[in-house]
Amino acid sequence: MHFTWLERQVHYKNYTFSAEEGKRLKSFPEVQYAFGRQAWMALDAAAAAGYFRQAVSHDVLYIEAWLRLAEVEASLGNYDKARVILAHTDSLVANVYHWKWSQMLLARELGMDDIFFRNINYMITHGKKVRDTLQLLDGHLGGDVANAVKVMHHENLTPYLKWLMRWKRVDDTYSVWRKMAEIGDPDQDIIGKYVHFLVGHKRIRKAERIWQPHIGSNGITNAGFEAEVTRMGFDWRFWSDTKGLWEIQRVKTPIHEGSHALEVSFAGRENISFHHLYQFVPVEPQNSYRLSFAWRSWRITTDQGPFVEIYGYDRKGIYFKGPMINGTKDWQTETIEFVPPEGCQAVVVRLRRKPSRRFDSKISGTVWLDGFRLEKIKPLSADSTD
Repeated sequence: MHFTWLERQVHYKNYTFSAEEGKRLKSFPEVQYAFGRQAWMALDAAAAAGYFRQAVSHDVLYIEAWLRLAEVEASLGNYDKARVILAHTDSLVANVYHWKWSQMLLARELGMDDIFFRNINYMITHGKKVRDTLQLLDGHLGGDVANAVKVMHHENLTPYLKWLMRWKRVDDTYSVWRKMAEIGDPDQDIIGKYVHFLVGHKRIRKAERIWQPHIGSNGITNAGFEAEVTRMGFDWRFWSDTKGLWEIQRVKTPIHEGSHALEVSFAGRENISFHHLYQFVPVEPQNSYRLSFAWRSWRITTDQGPFVEIYGYDRKGIYFKGPMINGTKDWQTETIEFVPPEGCQAVVVRLRRKPSRRFDSKISGTVWLDGFRLEKIKPLSADSTD
């Protein structure tokens, strides 16, 4: 009956935290742990250590008590004891997530980098507190990405790259990407996201080197819309209107070449300004280029029809505009020649339609696009003849 009364008190955690009560309940490890925390909060580290030792002496698998004991021993200057305790608990729960965060913090404090980095990798691999874990690693290494790459498992490089991209640390991503490329071919999803990130920060040359296998010999990514459009990197980007004013989709007919073309349909309900289909294209400055493409139209209304334009992405001072298409026309090829100015590493190729100022201004109809090509034009030598 006496023991049952004690168990009831323990169950309801009804403690007065007196020395007498601590002795009376010394056989209950959870009580000793609670007394240890109370002493720790009261800044009595020596008393806290005694309570935590009592807790683990009655339950050798009481991991929270072991970790608290290690923390207290470290505060008392007993670093060797704290390291032994941490190594012991780490071996007991090597594959258990619950205590990893506490172990990492303690390992960092005690300079036990092997345990710290091993648990960092465990957290990332298992998708647990990934952002917090990477933030802790970054703080521990002082933002040194090169060292972080050395201690990180190969499968964790992708989450690390995504984390750096999230914080827009463009230059820091280079070391991670080089390591990923050395290990093996990264998957297409991360390639697209990383190139998209680099293009968004106007790191054109680095993005181009990664994306080069996707560009092909015609200088344009997905030039004939043969593949699904990813809307990332140097691929085409487009979106349809949520109100149904226009719609963009890949189609199998009509086509000019290959097996697909792109269809842009206008609903005829508004006088829209259309600029919702475009692609970033890497170029070399001060070289002559010719862009060619095939298109076809069906009942395109108003005096302002769609046209293709080219302008600088990372530098102003370049703008070229092709002819408009109106009415109904069969497949025909258009060309636009241009020269990127000095410092221009990428241009934007975009389908455009400007609003009409006429009374009958609501555009309707459909235009199809296919077979884009970008080629360098070799200038004629000074002594050449016709």
